[in-house]
Amino acid sequence: MDISLRYRRTVIGPLWITLTLAATIASVGTVYAALFRQDITSFLPAFAVGLIVWTLIATTLQEGSNIFVASGHLIKAVPAPLIVHVLQMIARNVLIFAHHLVIVILLYLVMRWPLQGSMLLAAPGLAILLVVLLGGSVALGMLCARFRDVGSAIVSGLQFVFFLTPIIWTEDSVRGTAFQWLVRANPFATLLDLVRRPLLSQPTDAEQWLLGIVYAAVVVVVALGCYAKYRHRVAYWL
Repeated sequence: MDISLRYRRTVIGPLWITLTLAATIASVGTVYAALFRQDITSFLPAFAVGLIVWTLIATTLQEGSNIFVASGHLIKAVPAPLIVHVLQMIARNVLIFAHHLVIVILLYLVMRWPLQGSMLLAAPGLAILLVVLLGGSVALGMLCARFRDVGSAIVSGLQFVFFLTPIIWTEDSVRGTAFQWLVRANPFATLLDLVRRPLLSQPTDAEQWLLGIVYAAVVVVVALGCYAKYRHRVAYWL
């Protein structure tokens, strides 16, 4: 219902977002493949899936940081748990993410890559990512409700992290051990690869899964602590 109301009286509804993203993938992916001298048949699928997953991450964290402020009128009027607003926002973004997967299917029809049973690992990878996004949205939403400037800092920070995450470039094109360690220490790169690599039938190692689980556990502990301590104060901060 939330998505339908946003695209009321339109013909294709939320697919307008998918068309915009598809145009970005086709144009930017082609240009960067030429700049980095990459084989477009291998670069474009990795770029497309990476950008689709990053869009889910960035959009969820940006909306999550502002979720309690945006839902202030409902929080003050309806005695519902705060987590309901976060779950609604994440459900909306997951549905839009599912629409974006149409791009991956179309790319597969044009640029074939092997289909393996390891593709099923994308489901637990997405589950770990959603746990991180849920916990992060709860913690950031409460922080931004108390300190409004934090929301703008998160938007700027995500733009910076985007260029440090292997989306428009590949790890194979990176030179230097120090930079490779920097990429390895980037939690967004690990979480992104847990979804992207299985979808492209590329192998994932145990270290990535372990790091993903650790990130999810840490974020959940922080979110639970914030929710337990500050959930009754949020209404007074709005």
